[in-house]
Amino acid sequence: MNCIIVEDDQMARASLESMCKKIDDLEVVGSFDNGLDALKLIKSEPVDLILLDIQMPDFSGLDLIKSLDKKPQIIFTTGHAEYAVEAFEHRVTDFLTKPVELARLLKAIDHARENLSMSPSEEMSELFLKVDGRYVRLNLDDVLYVESLGDYVSFRTMTDKYIVHSTLKNIDDKIKNKKFLKVHRSFVVNLSKVVDIEETNMVIHDKVIPISRAHRPVLMNRIKTI
Repeated sequence: MNCIIVEDDQMARASLESMCKKIDDLEVVGSFDNGLDALKLIKSEPVDLILLDIQMPDFSGLDLIKSLDKKPQIIFTTGHAEYAVEAFEHRVTDFLTKPVELARLLKAIDHARENLSMSPSEEMSELFLKVDGRYVRLNLDDVLYVESLGDYVSFRTMTDKYIVHSTLKNIDDKIKNKKFLKVHRSFVVNLSKVVDIEETNMVIHDKVIPISRAHRPVLMNRIKTI
């Protein structure tokens, strides 16, 4: 995976370069202290991922992504958390606040790697759920949402409810389908089934589902708005 770093702070840029060297499949093909030089490289060479500061003089990180016709995976790295909502409106991969820690960077790059590797034909379309000693085939398109019930989770469809022994984290990790998103510690939802979204909740069929503050920016990044 080819990556460039765009960061005007020399120490922060050096820190990112050092961490990127520890990631085997990541090759840093450019490191820049300004967005204009980065833009020249992006237009001349293929780039999979940009680690991008937001607040830079003359040409900000937001200016840079607005200048791109085809956006690579973008991970914002910034000391200004107030930019999170605007950043996710541009459908970025992740948003990291400085000082960036290696564990958090690894998680963001995993997300970018998954986005790059997953094509629609490779997405999961079904699951087999172990219910009462038998395995039931469940079409993911039929699922409205998945709800945590302590040591169990409930898969809800328009007509049925299937309860299995598992954790929501385990289910969220296993469902490889871009329609599904965790919006709260207790809910993973099928975005294609959402009726409407408010500040702190959404409606799917007849169910009002809470949206946590931490998950809302990611949600707004995933849906198309006008």
